This record gives sequence, structure tokens and C-alpha cells, in this order.
Amino acid sequence: MRVGQAKELFRALTKKYFAEAQVVFANQSRTPMQKIPLVVITPGNVNRPTHPNYEVVDGVLVGKYLSRFSLTVDLFSNGAPVIDEETGEIVAYEDNAEEDLLAFVDFLNSEYALTWSHRNDVSVLVDGDVLSLTGVVNDTTYQYRARLTAQFYFTQRAVGHAAVLSEDSVQYPTGEKDPETGEPAYTSDAPEDTESRTGDWDRISGKKPEDNVIVKPEFTPTASGGGTEELASIETGYFTEAEIKEEKADE
Repeated sequence: MRVGQAKELFRALTKKYFAEAQVVFANQSRTPMQKIPLVVITPGNVNRPTHPNYEVVDGVLVGKYLSRFSLTVDLFSNGAPVIDEETGEIVAYEDNAEEDLLAFVDFLNSEYALTWSHRNDVSVLVDGDVLSLTGVVNDTTYQYRARLTAQFYFTQRAVGHAAVLSEDSVQYPTGEKDPETGEPAYTSDAPEDTESRTGDWDRISGKKPEDNVIVKPEFTPTASGGGTEELASIETGYFTEAEIKEEKADE
């Protein structure tokens, strides 16, 4: 999963919860909408190990980086209406930002979000307390504000000898056949685990996660011109036999 995909994945999850709010990333051109709440997501720097863990898939090197970045979520609101019981009219608005963001934390810790994380092979952990920032709001559009920080964990893959192939090059069998060719169909979406892989899972079940996984080289240069077809076509060398000679020192 690339960084842009990871960020959009979290934004989509946030939008799933704040369905009636405007959910955007920070530092983007936008016009705040006064009649609905605003949720601003600010991703931090990506942290990952210096070197990946390598595995060989269909004869191709695939490196995996366990990566994470912080996410600052700011909720801006005009408050919850305070209604006069006798007249039924709105007489004021109370600060609801902290309470509503705490409710969002409940959602992130829910079984629904846990299942979503498992399905997308990511993890979201709330980091620290929800902060009320109403006193520091410097905006005439919204009156109330609260903030939370979370850590988003995901895996980046580097495919190929020069690590320039697309992650979509790794293909998984769908169990179906291509209607045109009759050949087995593949997809870049990894199948969801339905069995535990702890302990001696491979030995007991006779299955391995990499079984039937193939690599169909796909290459797209980065937006800044990074990578080339020449680099993408390089293959990692290997040997199948080794000759060993025994030499004895003179006695």
C-alpha cells in the first residue's frame, strides 16, 4: 500500500462516520461550509525501518516495510443547539466538539473498525487524549474545536530487483476463470484471511500464504519522473547448483 492510498483509506473511514460533515485533508484549497461541521485531517511524516523484510514471490523479490504515520484530526463545529423547553426555540449553542470527537474514538475502537482494519491489512491506534481547543479557535466560521491524534500502521511493498515495479504486480488467484481465455483469473487485492496462521498453521493445514500467487510486472513512473522501464525489466539472478571442492592441507 502506498502512502497516498493509506491516507485516503483513513479519510474514507472518517467520512463513513462523519457522514454529514465535510471531511478534508489539511493544506488543501477549500471553502469552509458554515452550516455543517468540518473535519480536517493532517497526516504526519512516514516512519519505517531502514531495510525491508524480503520474501520471494513467484521468483521475484518483494520487500515489505512496516510503516506508520501520525494523523491529527481536528473537528470544527458551531455547537449543539440548546432548546428552550417552553418555547421550543433555539436560545444558544453549546460546545459539542470534544464530546463528538470522543464518540469518534468509540467508533475507531469498535468491532466494526477492527474488522475494517483486518480487511484492509492496516491498524489505527488512538494516541493520547482528545483535546478541547475551543479557547484557541481563531476563526469566525466555526466556534468550537477539538483534536485527537492517531497512529496509522500499514505495509509498503517494494517489488522487483530495482524495487520500481507497482505493488499491483503481485496478483492473487480469485478462484474463478477468465471468461475469454478460460485461464485462472487473478486480482491485485489480497484475499482476506479466514484461518489462523499462528503456530504450526502451515504444517497442519498444508497451505502456504504464497501458494498460487504470481507476479505480472507492471510499471508506472512516479509523478516526478522516478523509475524507468529499463530498471523495471531487470531480474534478480540466482543459481540452482553449486560445486563444492574439498581441499586438504598437506599433512
